[in-house]
Amino acid sequence: MFTRFKAKFTRIDEIVPGIYKLSVSNDKKFIFSQFLILDECPILIHTGRAEWFDQIYELVSSVCDASKLRYIAFSHLEADECGSLNRWLEAAPQAETIVSRLNQSNIDDFALRPTTVLKKNKALSLGKREIILIETPHFPHGWESCVFYQPQEEILFCSDLAAHPGQFDEPVTDKDLTESIIKFQQKVGFMCEGKSFTQGIEAVEKLPIKYLATMHGSIIRGESIANLLFEMKQSFGA
Repeated sequence: MFTRFKAKFTRIDEIVPGIYKLSVSNDKKFIFSQFLILDECPILIHTGRAEWFDQIYELVSSVCDASKLRYIAFSHLEADECGSLNRWLEAAPQAETIVSRLNQSNIDDFALRPTTVLKKNKALSLGKREIILIETPHFPHGWESCVFYQPQEEILFCSDLAAHPGQFDEPVTDKDLTESIIKFQQKVGFMCEGKSFTQGIEAVEKLPIKYLATMHGSIIRGESIANLLFEMKQSFGA
C-alpha cells in the first residue's frame, strides 16, 4: 500500500474559503492528502513523500505563491507526513517547521533548518485564523504524534485517524463511514490500540468538530463525527 510512486492522480479542492485539500493517489483506491491554509502566514499540513514534491508544489502554486509558505506542520515522523520537508524548506525560505516538543529532536536531526516547537494546546496565529497543536503520544501512531485543530472553522487535521480507502472524487462527505472505517482499521491495524488510543480520542472528542480532516480518504463532515469517535474508542480503546 505504501509503494514508492509518482502519483498518477492529483486534485485540489477548496473545503472552506481559503482551506484546501491536496490529494495524490496512484490508483484512486488509497488517497494521501495534504492541507493548505491560506492566511497572512500560510501553512501546509503534511508535506507528502519526497517523490511527490513537484506535484504537490504545483497544486499549492495553483492557489498561492508556494515560495511564501510561512509554516509547515505534520503529525509524526513518516514518509507521507514529512518526506519532502527539506524540498519545501528550500522552496520556501521563510518557512518554519512546526513540531511538538516530543518530535523536535527527531526532525532537527535531518531538517535543513531548526524547527519551532508549538507547545501543547497553544494557538499559533496565522492571521485571521489560528492553528492549535494537540499532543497525542502514540495516537494515531508514533510515540511523538500530535494533531492540529483549526478553531475558526472547527477542523481537526487528524493525520491517519479515520483513514479509509477510496473516495478520491469525493473530497468531503456527510456520510456516516463509522462501520467501514472501523473495519479498515481492524484489517490494516496501523493505529495504536488500548490506553494510548483512549487518551488520544479523549484529547480531541471534547472539541467542537465540523470537519474531520483525515489524511486518507474523504474529509468527514457533520453529525457522524461524534459517533465515529465514540465507536472507535469502544473498538480500540482500553
